[in-house]
Amino acid sequence: MHQFLIPVDFSDASAHALRFAYSLNKHFFARLQILHLFDVPITSGDDSELYLKNYEAYRKSFDDELWDFVKTNKGEFHYETEVFSTSGGHYQGIIEFARKHHSDLIIIGHKGAGGLRRWLFGSVSRYLLTHPPIPVLSIPESFIGRDFQRILLTTDMSMMIPDQQCIFLQNFAERMGAKLEIIHVKDKGEISLPVEEKIKSTLKKHFGKEVDMISVAQGETISSVINHYIQENQIDLLVTVPHFHTWIDRMLIGSETKELASMVNIPLMSLPGR
Repeated sequence: MHQFLIPVDFSDASAHALRFAYSLNKHFFARLQILHLFDVPITSGDDSELYLKNYEAYRKSFDDELWDFVKTNKGEFHYETEVFSTSGGHYQGIIEFARKHHSDLIIIGHKGAGGLRRWLFGSVSRYLLTHPPIPVLSIPESFIGRDFQRILLTTDMSMMIPDQQCIFLQNFAERMGAKLEIIHVKDKGEISLPVEEKIKSTLKKHFGKEVDMISVAQGETISSVINHYIQENQIDLLVTVPHFHTWIDRMLIGSETKELASMVNIPLMSLPGR
């Protein structure tokens, strides 16, 4: 992991994520890419030269603001840091930037769980967690910036987790000196798939761990069981691997990753399923 991408919007949540990124980086010494995506102000007239001049001045003002934001939130750390300001769609812009600049991990902040958690959880964080182009680490504003000591990987046992993502997570846990646990929460009426034994074998090969199988009891959901496990076992980081769902799937069954993100009060890491 050589480059961490931290998108910021100058909110308290993104300031918290930036502080956490600087603290986390003591285990990796990666270059930090601080990105702000802004909306282009509406202008009138067709003087393209003047428009470009005004645009560049507007963009430069965000660069200056980003450096001030970094200075305020980096604490005692002095890592190689770059700032980038550009216009464009927010989560699309983040995805395009990560691919163009070869980012290895996106670290983004969010408000965390609450009484109106489904509405307060930002659309940008939610989209990146459910459609991760690279590993995405979401930090709730309420989370105290401590090192990860216990990491929980959840799997639905329906698809293989790519070797590249297993290696990424194994490296991440080793750098943190963290203990990793793996669970599969089995829903009522769920049947075992032919690929299940191969998934167990692959996870055992990468992590040296058996998958702990947990059944959903009456009145519970998969997400509530995982959240209860997190609280009982003092988990610091939850890792999921979301799969692609069609719009009809999302309407009928929703997204476990989205539900977990709006429920748990610890950081959530989402790994690409492809």
